[in-house]
Amino acid sequence: MDNEKFAILKEKQNEIKKLKKEMIEASNKIFTDISKSIFEEHPKVKSFSWTQYTPYFNDGETCYFSVNNDYISINDQSVDESDWISETKITNYGTWNREKRIYEGRVEVPNLNYDPELAKAADEIREFLKQFDDDFFLEQFGDHAEVVVTEDGVNINDCEHD
Repeated sequence: MDNEKFAILKEKQNEIKKLKKEMIEASNKIFTDISKSIFEEHPKVKSFSWTQYTPYFNDGETCYFSVNNDYISINDQSVDESDWISETKITNYGTWNREKRIYEGRVEVPNLNYDPELAKAADEIREFLKQFDDDFFLEQFGDHAEVVVTEDGVNINDCEHD
């Protein structure tokens, strides 16, 4: 055996561990600081949350941990299902034209519940969450978790999913 080569390998492994620890610590500080600024810049936002987990299904493919940072909630309401996220409401989808690949006869009206501040906050929160890697989220908040961020800190709840 070549102990010198194993020593080099061990040194590189230790360097990686140290750098990973430093990255997690820096990410945690940045996450905390920017979370606070989100609440300061958007007073209507009282909380934001997301889920993160490793799927359970096993169809032969390996399941990987991921963060659902595109599907966030603000103030305990799913952004995608909220009535304040879009400037317009579709009252009639019309008919799908296969050749033109558009809906013909679609009718949209102004959404009186549209809230530009919350819509802007949703975009900023999604972009903010995308800056961190899955290792950070897994290390900080765990697997099978719903993470709720408020002005007072972070709460982690068990996440049920399929």
